[in-house]
Amino acid sequence: MGDRVLLIDLENVQKFHLSALPGDVRVLVFYGAAQTKLPDELVIQAQPLGTRLAWIRISGNGPNALDFHIAYYLGLELTHRPTSDCTVLSKDTGFDPLIRHLVELGHRCRRANSLRSAFPRAAIPPEPEQDNFGRLISLLTKEKARPTRRKGLANKVKSWFPKLGDDVRLALVQRLFEEAHVRELDGALTYAI
Repeated sequence: MGDRVLLIDLENVQKFHLSALPGDVRVLVFYGAAQTKLPDELVIQAQPLGTRLAWIRISGNGPNALDFHIAYYLGLELTHRPTSDCTVLSKDTGFDPLIRHLVELGHRCRRANSLRSAFPRAAIPPEPEQDNFGRLISLLTKEKARPTRRKGLANKVKSWFPKLGDDVRLALVQRLFEEAHVRELDGALTYAI
């Protein structure tokens, strides 16, 4: 799989949080020549991205001027890196014919109305189990009122790891018992951590 690139139409979409982006996405933010001030919150969100983010101020004004700039940079990206996975963040359906054409040519490209639809949670790699287990041990060690029943422990793990699937959380709880960090006797739990 190639690079993941997000091209943002700032004239068309203003409400999004760059902090929700996966760590491997490069970002190009397009804004108009007449746009003299960028939103403060966006600039603050952009700082941690460092060199993964580029601001592109279009030159000139006119109907669809910004859209043509996005189309140019999209073509440039796919010319230099044909395996890139490109997403145009815009509510402008005028991009759709171009994107359909690029997909027909074998490129990975789409338009999204929001960051949530551009990068659904399923596309974000889950945390490695070892990291989750280490974090679970750490959280249990710090917990003053540890759960006394298995169901309470399962609920506590669910509250600490809401993004994990039920099966992954169940495996974490089971591992606590298998490695003797937690024992159950007559329905009551005791902790060795």
